[in-house]
Amino acid sequence: MGKTILTPKQLNFLELAQAQTSIVRNFYLTGGTALSEFYFKHRLSEDIDLFSEKEVKPTPVRAFLEGISDKLGISRVTEENYLGLYTYKLLFRDGDTLKVDFSYYPFPQIEKGTKFGNLEVSSMYDIAVNKLHTISQRFQSRDYVDLYFIFNKTEYSPQKYLERMRLDSQAKFDWPLEAKNLVAAFLKVKDIKRSELPHMLVPFDKKDMDEFFVKLAKSLEKDIFK
Repeated sequence: MGKTILTPKQLNFLELAQAQTSIVRNFYLTGGTALSEFYFKHRLSEDIDLFSEKEVKPTPVRAFLEGISDKLGISRVTEENYLGLYTYKLLFRDGDTLKVDFSYYPFPQIEKGTKFGNLEVSSMYDIAVNKLHTISQRFQSRDYVDLYFIFNKTEYSPQKYLERMRLDSQAKFDWPLEAKNLVAAFLKVKDIKRSELPHMLVPFDKKDMDEFFVKLAKSLEKDIFK
């Protein structure tokens, strides 16, 4: 499949997932791993995120994981459940671990994405809207890095793209992204330590990213004080 950022274990897992009817009928691949593998090849990503608009039924998921364990050399699988997010840690015989999230995410996708075999993959824009919504609620360096690459990929100006994303985010999540909250989130980029950045695979300048988000924050000031 050409150049890939996936580890052999991630790739082997996804190959088996895309061939499993109970998986492809209910889940799609999204998040940082999807963004890097299918759109940018810009960084390593350790986890696999599989989302579903339906409530996750753990029984077929467990059956799938049990069925592939011997093929992948998995010695043990652990499961955690929190509010519809089922997190599985696949422990391999060689000591490696792969974390896979099967998450209930009751929000419709905005655009059609791509595919990995039979498995749907989120569009870059859907991942962008999700990550914009996410950084307004929590702080993780990888989300800033991913949004920085997305903003620099689009043909729109950052301000126009942000305006579009805010509208689509409100329609998707039924919750407005207020300017003051986004400003606060964007300015937190300066708190990211270099040691917290993901392993990058392409040239990347943190200073440029910091300046980008500070400038984007300033562009929202008019919305706060109008």
